[in-house]
Parts: sequence; structure tokens; C-alpha cells
Amino acid sequence: HDLRAVLAPGQRLIYFVDDAVEEGTGDASLPFLYRQKLRLVERATCRRVACRADAVVVSSAELARRFDGIVETHVIHPYWSEPVVGCSHFGPLEAGEGWIEVGYLGGIVHRADLAFLWPVIEEVLADHPRLRFHLSERHRIPPTLEAHPRIIQIPAGGWSIYRAALRGRRFHLALYPLMDTPFNRARSINKLIEHGLVGAAPLYSRSWPEAWRAGAAGAGLVLGNDPREWRAAIEALISRPSRMRELAERATTLAGMLNRADAQRRLWSQLMEVEFDAAA
Repeated sequence: HDLRAVLAPGQRLIYFVDDAVEEGTGDASLPFLYRQKLRLVERATCRRVACRADAVVVSSAELARRFDGIVETHVIHPYWSEPVVGCSHFGPLEAGEGWIEVGYLGGIVHRADLAFLWPVIEEVLADHPRLRFHLSERHRIPPTLEAHPRIIQIPAGGWSIYRAALRGRRFHLALYPLMDTPFNRARSINKLIEHGLVGAAPLYSRSWPEAWRAGAAGAGLVLGNDPREWRAAIEALISRPSRMRELAERATTLAGMLNRADAQRRLWSQLMEVEFDAAA
């Protein structure tokens, strides 16, 4: 983001982009301040730097299409150093005991994406007294649920705090609704990995291009953005903990396959023209 940076002769410029910046500036579903950041900081950098870069590194195949034919482009997937967990936390649930833990791990940038599911969440909380719903703090909770004792907020004071707060948490279901917008269609596969880290059976919006990975692997359910469809899917899984566990086990397997540090090392080694320790 350093607009003052001067590229010295002989230096290589590698530009990393993880958002559909141009599309995001006009996406009314995004928070106002986030759109302003994209408009005033990210877009200015993109326009100034991308055309001069030796290579652009992006976080999704959909985002790569924005730069194809303009500059050398590479896709790099996220990597989490935390281990992908198992599914032993489903044991009590299968015995008819314990809490049913449902998580929404999207940040406040996803506020509008979650909006259509709030009525569903309120209904399942009312119908299932053993169900708890977790989400990142700073989300605007509907007035009817603000003081609900089974809505649990995950600390989110920046990436490092959120990541530390997620460590050790286990969920049975993870929800990832996304509105069908150009900005959302360029999202990375991060949630496919993140859901594996918490051992959850995931539910994804069909409009997200990367949802096909989960659907093809039987590692989650892929749904349309109809609240009734999400309600039916949640109810069906809650009533069949063994089916929920099956999806979660396949999701953790998929996450383990996608969470590749070696792929990142190879690409950065190539682009930066340095050698990384493959065993590090």
C-alpha cells in the first residue's frame, strides 16, 4: 500500500492482491468504511502498481481472471500453520448429549451475507435448547437476539487476536452464506481450510465458485440463498449427528489436502529468486 515507494533499477516488483478491488468499491453489500478503504487505498495502489509489476499473485482463480493477459499471474492458496483437527467432539452429540455448536466464521465484511440467515438462526435457537451459535464479535446482532444467552461472540480485535481465539474451538456445523456478487465470487478457498481447523460440517452458498470443491468431495452441503433451504439443511443435520460427522470428517480431509505450505514455498521461492528450506 506504499504509494510513495520507488522501484529502483534492477528490482523486481511482485504485487499481491486478495480482493476484487474494483468490484468491491461499488458493492453496496460491503460496509461503507471497507468500501472507502478499497476506493482510496487499494484501488489507487492497484492502478499504479499492477501495470508495472513483474508478476501478480492472487488468492483465487476467479480473481486471476482480472489480470490474465495483462501481467504474469499466479494463484496462491491460504495456509494455516494450525493442525487440522479430528472429529472426536461429535461423540457426545451422537450419544444425545452436550451442546450443538454452530459457527459463523465470517468477519464483519460479511455482515450483509449473514443477514438473510438471521431469521433461520433465531428459529433454530428457539427450537433447539441445546444449540449454541458462535460468531465473530462486532457483528450487528438483531435486537431480538442481542441478549440471547446462547449466542457466543468470538474475539476479533484484529487477525492475530481472532486466530488465537479460534484455537481450540470445535464446531459441529459451520455456515458460509455469500451473496452472489462479483466481489464475493473472487473469495479464496480460506473457509474450506478454516472449517477443517474447527472440525465442522460446512454449509456453503452455491454462488461461491469454490463451493464445488466441497460438493464434489462430499465435504459439505452446497445450497441456494433461500432461507428455507438453509433451515431444512440445518434441521436435517441436527437430527442426524452421524451424517453431520461424516460431512465434517470429509471436510477435515479436504482441508488437509488444500492446506499446503510447500506450494507457497515453491511459488515464493520462484518469484523472489531465493531458496526456502523445504522442511521449515
